Amino acid sequence: MARRTQEQAQATRQCILDAAVQVFLDRGFQRSSMQHVADRAGVTRGAVYWHFRDQADLLEALLDQTPLPWQVLTPLPEPLADDAPAAWRRDALTQMAVVPLHWLEGSEPAQRVLRIVAQLDALGSSTRLGVRLAGIRHAALQRLQIALRQAAASHPPGPRAADVPGAALGVFAVVDGLMHQWLKQPSAFGLTAVGTLAVQSLLDGLLEL
Repeated sequence: MARRTQEQAQATRQCILDAAVQVFLDRGFQRSSMQHVADRAGVTRGAVYWHFRDQADLLEALLDQTPLPWQVLTPLPEPLADDAPAAWRRDALTQMAVVPLHWLEGSEPAQRVLRIVAQLDALGSSTRLGVRLAGIRHAALQRLQIALRQAAASHPPGPRAADVPGAALGVFAVVDGLMHQWLKQPSAFGLTAVGTLAVQSLLDGLLEL
């Protein structure tokens, strides 16, 4: 009986999360209430508060359940050899940088969550959600900096050490901007295909190909 009760509670929690996604997308995160979520889920407001403190807690649970694209960015799979040609370094860096695009293009849950998160830019970094989102972006930027610094050190010419933060920010801005533009009209272009060409072109200049 206890196990069944636990399963029912988990099912209710998931139902609330699914409803929250639709409410946040339809009404906007800041114009949504716990009552709106309860109505969409077909449960009482008390049931929603039993599982979640507030709307921010709901969104954080969605982030726990569905990683944002920048969270799937991983370091280079293997160190760049000291004698690696510039074109090889470019391709390795490109493959790394477009992983978030490939993830987003193939994940409808990630698309929905990122559309909600895109509404929160005005929150700033002082809120709990703002701090979390800023941390995700900062971690991704750091990974890009490490990879570009490695590329610069392995086989000049390439971005000088002092230029690496700016170069990483440029790659980040291209990828991030493409993601948000694609979400507005997914049928307009292939996200991974266009992103790959855009990142390659940027890295060609940075690596002086």
